[in-house]
Amino acid sequence: MKDNRIELADLSFLAFGEKDNLDNLPDQRLAPGVDRKTLPHILAAQKRLENLWAYGTDYCQDTIYVAKEENKLLHLDLDLTGECKLKCFYCDRTPDRYSDVPNRVELTTEERKDIILQAHRLGATTVEFPGAGEPMIDPGFWEIVEYIHSLGMTTVLFTSGYHLDAASVDRLYSLGVTVFLKYNNIDTAVQDRMVGVRGYGMKARNAMNLLLDRGFNKSVPTRLAIDVVVTPKYHDLEDVANLFRWCRDNNVHNYIMTLIPEGMADHKSLLLEKERANDLIEMMRKIDEEEYGLNYSPSRPMGGGYRCRQVNCGLFVNLFGEVYDCNGLARLIGHLRRDSLEEIWCSSYATKIRVPDQNGFCLVRERQWQGRDVSAMNRKTEEYERWRSRNGDDVVVERAKDEVGIGCVELNRKGATIKSKDV
Repeated sequence: MKDNRIELADLSFLAFGEKDNLDNLPDQRLAPGVDRKTLPHILAAQKRLENLWAYGTDYCQDTIYVAKEENKLLHLDLDLTGECKLKCFYCDRTPDRYSDVPNRVELTTEERKDIILQAHRLGATTVEFPGAGEPMIDPGFWEIVEYIHSLGMTTVLFTSGYHLDAASVDRLYSLGVTVFLKYNNIDTAVQDRMVGVRGYGMKARNAMNLLLDRGFNKSVPTRLAIDVVVTPKYHDLEDVANLFRWCRDNNVHNYIMTLIPEGMADHKSLLLEKERANDLIEMMRKIDEEEYGLNYSPSRPMGGGYRCRQVNCGLFVNLFGEVYDCNGLARLIGHLRRDSLEEIWCSSYATKIRVPDQNGFCLVRERQWQGRDVSAMNRKTEEYERWRSRNGDDVVVERAKDEVGIGCVELNRKGATIKSKDV
């Protein structure tokens, strides 16, 4: 993906907001009298909606088609650590994403750099750290980000913001990083309750202001996004609408959607039901059409016209070198201690699951909304077993299954444990 960013030298459409009922939002607001439909990033989005997505993730459909024709890997997801200071009740980590899983060895910094180089040779332009834990805690974090930058690739960082200060924000900016900041709610006290840490909401707000001041939102596509998990207990549509408008006004990508029903969030009391998910994306679509002049058909569960295309163009590598199609659904397709990234990418099963055009469809959520009752780890191979019954073994997947021990690893509410196959 070539760098087609447009720099926004003039941000005069923003101003510091007066005291109002949105006082917990970051400081920058739309200046009075500005027509939202004429904002420069909105005008760019009226021509190409992906101009409102975060840089490094702004894959349009044509880019995906070309990559599929050329068998290119565009996007690598990579976990760095399972450690995190937060205690989010909606955490979607499955057992394969904990640091303390017995009998499994985490990748070293050098191994991760080698994986990134393999991805680069396959055509990858982006390396994303979705965060089994907080990526910035990993002792190899800066070395890896600098390595990605040296290869001319883009780092996409999902972070709580807990470890951001002026110096680290400046360093991230100089290394071309795109930042997704956890920002679940306008109300900082609600943010505290959602992550289980007092004072986190103000830390997130201060981190956002540091990122805005440094200019992460001064390009099209932007290099700044908010990562919002919408849950029934802590959100109403009006609060989400206000946060969504703030994103649009400030050229901040809105990664606003329902939780992934995996890990700690894998029980029905936490799921935002399908009807409310529909209401959520319809609310954002209507705001975009009426207030910003943007027209599109949304794809549940992504709001604001965003469409995930990870399955068609990417791979996810967890802490231990296990390779999956994405970090949410996570269908096991290989293991980097058994096969190279190229061998995994080109294997029969991996090639098969890339064929359907994803275009925003999120199988993990749709599957759970249907009431499926399959364990967190068995979900990772159930589709392969059906495919295998018709097509025979994929030796790459079989080697990965042997290495992982699928069926032995399960989840309790404190973390991952190994259980005997006989239990």
